Amino acid sequence: MKDNELEIGQSTPLDWTLSDDEKLNFQSIYLLYLITEGRVLFPNFLAGRLRYVQKGIDFLEDKNLIIQKEEFDEKKVLGFKIGTSDVRYVYEATPEARQIVKSYQKRYKEYIKLYDVYAYVDPEAGKFALSKYKKLMLKENGKEAWWDYLNNERWVDYRVPISIYKGLDPREFIFFSFIAEDRFMPDADDEEHEWAEVLFLGRIWDEMYAILESTPVWEEQGEDREASKEIMEDMIWQGSQVIKSQRKKLNKYIKEQSNTLNPFKDFNELYVEQDPEEEYYFEDPVQYHGMHQYTPLSDPLFWLTAAIII
Repeated sequence: MKDNELEIGQSTPLDWTLSDDEKLNFQSIYLLYLITEGRVLFPNFLAGRLRYVQKGIDFLEDKNLIIQKEEFDEKKVLGFKIGTSDVRYVYEATPEARQIVKSYQKRYKEYIKLYDVYAYVDPEAGKFALSKYKKLMLKENGKEAWWDYLNNERWVDYRVPISIYKGLDPREFIFFSFIAEDRFMPDADDEEHEWAEVLFLGRIWDEMYAILESTPVWEEQGEDREASKEIMEDMIWQGSQVIKSQRKKLNKYIKEQSNTLNPFKDFNELYVEQDPEEEYYFEDPVQYHGMHQYTPLSDPLFWLTAAIII
Protein backbone atom coordinates (compact mmCIF):
# COMPACT_ATOMS: atom_id res chain seq x y z
CA MET A 1 0.00 0.00 0.00
CA LYS A 2 1.31 3.46 -0.88
CA ASP A 3 1.82 5.92 1.98
CA ASN A 4 -0.53 8.44 0.45
CA GLU A 5 -3.58 6.20 0.09
CA LEU A 6 -6.68 7.71 1.63
CA GLU A 7 -9.88 6.32 3.05
CA ILE A 8 -12.19 5.74 0.11
CA GLY A 9 -15.92 6.42 0.24
CA GLN A 10 -16.02 9.26 2.74
CA SER A 11 -19.47 10.71 3.30
CA THR A 12 -20.35 14.07 1.81
CA PRO A 13 -20.25 16.72 4.56
CA LEU A 14 -23.60 18.15 5.59
CA ASP A 15 -21.98 21.50 6.34
CA TRP A 16 -19.14 22.97 4.29
CA THR A 17 -18.60 26.01 6.51
CA LEU A 18 -14.97 26.77 7.28
CA SER A 19 -14.04 28.01 10.74
CA ASP A 20 -12.13 31.27 11.08
CA ASP A 21 -8.95 29.29 11.76
CA GLU A 22 -9.47 27.18 8.65
CA LYS A 23 -10.06 30.30 6.56
CA LEU A 24 -6.85 31.76 7.97
CA ASN A 25 -4.95 28.69 6.71
CA PHE A 26 -6.21 29.37 3.18
CA GLN A 27 -5.55 33.11 3.41
CA SER A 28 -2.08 32.59 4.84
CA ILE A 29 -0.98 30.14 2.16
CA TYR A 30 -2.00 32.73 -0.43
CA LEU A 31 -0.03 35.47 1.31
CA LEU A 32 2.91 33.09 1.41
CA TYR A 33 2.51 32.54 -2.31
CA LEU A 34 2.57 36.30 -2.95
CA ILE A 35 5.72 36.69 -0.89
CA THR A 36 7.63 33.71 -2.27
CA GLU A 37 6.77 34.57 -5.88
CA GLY A 38 7.85 38.17 -5.41
CA ARG A 39 4.46 39.43 -6.53
CA VAL A 40 4.44 42.03 -3.75
CA LEU A 41 6.55 43.26 -0.85
CA PHE A 42 4.72 43.52 2.44
CA PRO A 43 6.03 46.27 4.73
CA ASN A 44 6.29 45.56 8.43
CA PHE A 45 3.57 48.08 9.13
CA LEU A 46 0.13 47.70 7.62
CA ALA A 47 -2.49 50.42 7.44
CA GLY A 48 -5.88 50.93 5.79
CA ARG A 49 -7.29 47.79 4.19
CA LEU A 50 -3.94 46.11 4.62
CA ARG A 51 -4.80 45.74 8.28
CA TYR A 52 -6.95 42.78 7.20
CA VAL A 53 -3.74 41.03 6.12
CA GLN A 54 -2.10 41.45 9.52
CA LYS A 55 -3.49 38.27 11.07
CA GLY A 56 -2.17 36.26 8.13
CA ILE A 57 1.26 37.89 8.41
CA ASP A 58 1.31 37.24 12.17
CA PHE A 59 0.33 33.61 11.54
CA LEU A 60 3.19 33.08 9.06
CA GLU A 61 5.67 34.87 11.30
CA ASP A 62 4.67 32.68 14.25
CA LYS A 63 5.34 29.63 12.06
CA ASN A 64 8.81 31.04 11.20
CA LEU A 65 7.90 31.01 7.51
CA ILE A 66 8.59 34.71 6.94
CA ILE A 67 11.20 37.04 8.41
CA GLN A 68 11.76 40.78 8.30
CA LYS A 69 14.63 42.18 6.25
CA GLU A 70 15.90 45.69 5.64
CA GLU A 71 17.35 45.23 2.16
CA PHE A 72 14.94 45.48 -0.74
CA ASP A 73 14.81 46.47 -4.39
CA GLU A 74 13.73 49.89 -5.60
CA LYS A 75 10.15 49.14 -6.50
CA LYS A 76 6.63 49.62 -5.30
CA VAL A 77 5.37 48.04 -2.14
CA LEU A 78 1.64 47.53 -2.60
CA GLY A 79 1.00 50.95 -4.06
CA PHE A 80 3.66 53.26 -2.68
CA LYS A 81 7.23 53.83 -3.79
CA ILE A 82 10.12 52.64 -1.66
CA GLY A 83 12.46 55.54 -1.03
CA THR A 84 9.71 58.09 -0.75
CA SER A 85 7.94 56.29 2.06
CA ASP A 86 8.75 55.34 5.62
CA VAL A 87 9.21 51.67 4.74
CA ARG A 88 12.31 50.25 6.36
CA TYR A 89 11.57 46.56 6.65
CA VAL A 90 9.70 44.13 4.46
CA TYR A 91 8.89 40.43 4.85
CA GLU A 92 10.87 37.71 3.13
CA ALA A 93 9.99 34.02 2.82
CA THR A 94 12.21 31.41 4.40
CA PRO A 95 13.49 28.41 2.38
CA GLU A 96 10.92 26.24 4.19
CA ALA A 97 8.14 28.57 3.07
CA ARG A 98 9.26 28.32 -0.54
CA GLN A 99 9.11 24.53 -0.31
CA ILE A 100 5.58 24.66 1.08
CA VAL A 101 4.41 26.89 -1.76
CA LYS A 102 6.20 24.74 -4.31
CA SER A 103 4.52 21.61 -2.96
CA TYR A 104 1.10 23.25 -3.15
CA GLN A 105 1.68 24.44 -6.70
CA LYS A 106 2.55 20.86 -7.60
CA ARG A 107 -0.53 19.57 -5.77
CA TYR A 108 -2.86 21.86 -7.71
CA LYS A 109 -1.17 21.00 -11.01
CA GLU A 110 -1.60 17.30 -10.25
CA TYR A 111 -5.23 17.85 -9.41
CA ILE A 112 -5.86 19.51 -12.79
CA LYS A 113 -4.00 16.75 -14.62
CA LEU A 114 -5.84 13.88 -12.96
CA TYR A 115 -9.24 15.29 -12.02
CA ASP A 116 -10.26 17.82 -14.67
CA VAL A 117 -11.39 14.89 -16.81
CA TYR A 118 -14.39 14.68 -14.44
CA ALA A 119 -15.39 18.30 -15.08
CA TYR A 120 -17.25 17.31 -18.25
CA VAL A 121 -19.08 14.00 -17.89
CA ASP A 122 -22.23 12.82 -19.65
CA PRO A 123 -23.66 10.48 -16.98
CA GLU A 124 -26.45 9.22 -19.24
CA ALA A 125 -24.12 8.14 -22.03
CA GLY A 126 -21.14 7.39 -19.80
CA LYS A 127 -18.96 9.69 -21.90
CA PHE A 128 -16.11 12.08 -21.06
CA ALA A 129 -15.53 15.22 -23.11
CA LEU A 130 -11.76 14.71 -22.89
CA SER A 131 -12.08 11.57 -25.04
CA LYS A 132 -12.60 13.87 -28.06
CA TYR A 133 -9.74 16.22 -27.18
CA LYS A 134 -7.17 15.16 -29.81
CA LYS A 135 -9.75 14.82 -32.58
CA LEU A 136 -11.23 18.28 -31.99
CA MET A 137 -7.91 20.04 -31.46
CA LEU A 138 -6.66 18.80 -34.85
CA LYS A 139 -9.43 20.66 -36.65
CA GLU A 140 -8.61 23.91 -38.42
CA ASN A 141 -10.24 25.88 -35.62
CA GLY A 142 -9.11 23.43 -32.96
CA LYS A 143 -9.31 25.46 -29.77
CA GLU A 144 -12.62 27.04 -30.78
CA ALA A 145 -14.06 23.62 -31.65
CA TRP A 146 -12.90 22.23 -28.32
CA TRP A 147 -14.47 25.01 -26.26
CA ASP A 148 -17.68 24.85 -28.29
CA TYR A 149 -17.84 21.13 -27.53
CA LEU A 150 -17.50 21.79 -23.81
CA ASN A 151 -20.26 24.39 -23.92
CA ASN A 152 -23.07 21.86 -23.94
CA GLU A 153 -25.73 21.18 -21.32
CA ARG A 154 -25.08 17.44 -21.47
CA TRP A 155 -21.91 17.77 -19.39
CA VAL A 156 -22.04 17.50 -15.61
CA ASP A 157 -19.17 18.50 -13.32
CA TYR A 158 -18.26 15.56 -11.06
CA ARG A 159 -14.97 16.88 -9.68
CA VAL A 160 -16.39 17.63 -6.25
CA PRO A 161 -18.10 14.24 -5.65
CA ILE A 162 -15.04 12.43 -7.03
CA SER A 163 -12.77 14.41 -4.71
CA ILE A 164 -14.95 13.70 -1.69
CA TYR A 165 -15.23 10.01 -2.51
CA LYS A 166 -11.44 9.75 -2.70
CA GLY A 167 -10.83 11.60 0.56
CA LEU A 168 -9.69 14.95 -0.81
CA ASP A 169 -11.00 18.33 0.33
CA PRO A 170 -12.57 20.04 -2.72
CA ARG A 171 -12.58 23.40 -0.93
CA GLU A 172 -8.84 23.47 -1.35
CA PHE A 173 -8.98 23.17 -5.12
CA ILE A 174 -11.85 25.62 -5.48
CA PHE A 175 -9.78 28.15 -3.53
CA PHE A 176 -6.76 27.54 -5.74
CA SER A 177 -8.95 27.96 -8.82
CA PHE A 178 -9.91 31.39 -7.44
CA ILE A 179 -6.19 32.18 -7.23
CA ALA A 180 -5.67 30.99 -10.81
CA GLU A 181 -8.45 33.34 -11.90
CA ASP A 182 -6.68 36.28 -10.19
CA ARG A 183 -9.67 36.87 -7.93
CA PHE A 184 -7.53 38.67 -5.38
CA MET A 185 -4.27 39.44 -7.15
CA PRO A 186 -2.79 42.69 -5.75
CA ASP A 187 -2.30 45.55 -8.16
CA ALA A 188 0.67 47.84 -7.58
CA ASP A 189 -1.50 50.79 -8.61
CA ASP A 190 -4.29 49.87 -6.20
CA GLU A 191 -3.50 52.21 -3.34
CA GLU A 192 -6.75 51.26 -1.60
CA HIS A 193 -5.76 47.57 -1.49
CA GLU A 194 -9.23 46.29 -2.30
CA TRP A 195 -7.77 42.83 -2.94
CA ALA A 196 -7.13 42.44 0.80
CA GLU A 197 -10.76 43.15 1.58
CA VAL A 198 -11.87 40.62 -1.05
CA LEU A 199 -9.59 37.95 0.43
CA PHE A 200 -10.37 38.57 4.09
CA LEU A 201 -13.87 40.06 4.11
CA GLY A 202 -15.28 39.26 0.68
CA ARG A 203 -17.90 36.74 -0.33
CA ILE A 204 -15.47 34.18 -1.74
CA TRP A 205 -16.45 31.69 0.96
CA ASP A 206 -20.15 32.02 0.15
CA GLU A 207 -19.26 31.49 -3.50
CA MET A 208 -17.25 28.41 -2.56
CA TYR A 209 -20.15 27.00 -0.52
CA ALA A 210 -22.58 27.67 -3.38
CA ILE A 211 -20.37 25.67 -5.76
CA LEU A 212 -20.12 22.78 -3.31
CA GLU A 213 -23.85 22.69 -2.65
CA SER A 214 -24.77 22.77 -6.35
CA THR A 215 -22.72 19.75 -7.41
CA PRO A 216 -23.89 16.11 -7.51
CA VAL A 217 -23.77 14.14 -4.25
CA TRP A 218 -21.95 10.87 -4.77
CA GLU A 219 -24.21 8.93 -2.36
CA GLU A 220 -27.22 9.86 -4.53
CA GLN A 221 -25.85 8.44 -7.78
CA GLY A 222 -27.30 4.96 -7.17
CA GLU A 223 -30.27 3.33 -5.51
CA ASP A 224 -28.30 2.74 -2.34
CA ARG A 225 -24.82 3.45 -0.96
CA GLU A 226 -23.26 0.29 -2.39
CA ALA A 227 -24.68 1.00 -5.85
CA SER A 228 -23.42 4.58 -5.60
CA LYS A 229 -19.94 3.32 -4.71
CA GLU A 230 -19.92 1.10 -7.78
CA ILE A 231 -20.96 4.00 -9.99
CA MET A 232 -18.31 6.31 -8.56
CA GLU A 233 -15.52 3.76 -8.83
CA ASP A 234 -16.51 2.91 -12.39
CA MET A 235 -16.48 6.62 -13.26
CA ILE A 236 -13.06 7.08 -11.63
CA TRP A 237 -11.65 4.10 -13.54
CA GLN A 238 -13.11 5.17 -16.88
CA GLY A 239 -11.86 8.75 -16.41
CA SER A 240 -8.33 7.55 -15.72
CA GLN A 241 -8.39 5.43 -18.87
CA VAL A 242 -9.52 8.44 -20.93
CA ILE A 243 -6.52 10.40 -19.64
CA LYS A 244 -4.17 7.51 -20.37
CA SER A 245 -5.61 7.00 -23.86
CA GLN A 246 -5.39 10.68 -24.78
CA ARG A 247 -1.81 10.91 -23.56
CA LYS A 248 -0.87 7.91 -25.68
CA LYS A 249 -2.50 9.40 -28.76
CA LEU A 250 -0.96 12.82 -28.21
CA ASN A 251 2.50 11.40 -27.58
CA LYS A 252 2.32 9.42 -30.80
CA TYR A 253 1.12 12.44 -32.77
CA ILE A 254 3.73 14.78 -31.31
CA LYS A 255 6.56 12.37 -32.12
CA GLU A 256 5.42 12.43 -35.73
CA GLN A 257 5.25 16.22 -35.96
CA SER A 258 7.67 19.09 -35.57
CA ASN A 259 7.11 21.43 -32.63
CA THR A 260 6.18 24.22 -35.03
CA LEU A 261 3.21 22.18 -36.21
CA ASN A 262 2.21 20.94 -32.79
CA PRO A 263 -1.23 22.34 -31.83
CA PHE A 264 -0.86 20.75 -28.38
CA LYS A 265 2.26 22.68 -27.43
CA ASP A 266 0.46 24.69 -24.74
CA PHE A 267 -1.21 21.56 -23.33
CA ASN A 268 1.76 19.20 -23.16
CA GLU A 269 2.33 19.77 -19.46
CA LEU A 270 -1.21 18.74 -18.55
CA TYR A 271 -2.02 15.96 -20.96
CA VAL A 272 1.28 14.58 -22.22
CA GLU A 273 4.07 14.96 -19.68
CA GLN A 274 3.76 12.46 -16.85
CA ASP A 275 5.35 12.22 -13.44
CA PRO A 276 6.67 8.68 -12.80
CA GLU A 277 4.65 8.64 -9.56
CA GLU A 278 1.45 8.81 -11.61
CA GLU A 279 1.99 5.25 -12.78
CA TYR A 280 0.61 4.20 -9.40
CA TYR A 281 -2.49 6.24 -10.14
CA PHE A 282 -3.23 4.46 -13.41
CA GLU A 283 -2.66 1.06 -11.81
CA ASP A 284 -5.40 1.73 -9.26
CA PRO A 285 -7.02 5.18 -9.73
CA VAL A 286 -9.67 4.50 -7.09
CA GLN A 287 -7.25 3.90 -4.22
CA TYR A 288 -4.39 6.16 -5.30
CA HIS A 289 -4.96 9.89 -5.61
CA GLY A 290 -1.61 10.86 -7.17
CA MET A 291 -0.35 13.21 -4.46
CA HIS A 292 2.31 12.79 -1.82
CA GLN A 293 1.17 12.54 1.80
CA TYR A 294 -1.99 14.56 1.27
CA THR A 295 -3.16 16.63 4.22
CA PRO A 296 -5.99 19.13 3.64
CA LEU A 297 -4.97 22.75 3.94
CA SER A 298 -8.03 23.30 6.13
CA ASP A 299 -6.69 20.69 8.55
CA PRO A 300 -4.88 22.22 11.58
CA LEU A 301 -2.21 19.53 11.15
CA PHE A 302 -1.22 20.83 7.72
CA TRP A 303 1.58 23.12 8.89
CA LEU A 304 3.03 20.41 11.10
CA THR A 305 2.83 17.89 8.27
CA ALA A 306 4.41 20.36 5.84
CA ALA A 307 7.26 20.94 8.27
CA ILE A 308 7.84 17.18 8.55
CA ILE A 309 7.88 16.78 4.77
CA ILE A 310 10.40 19.59 4.45
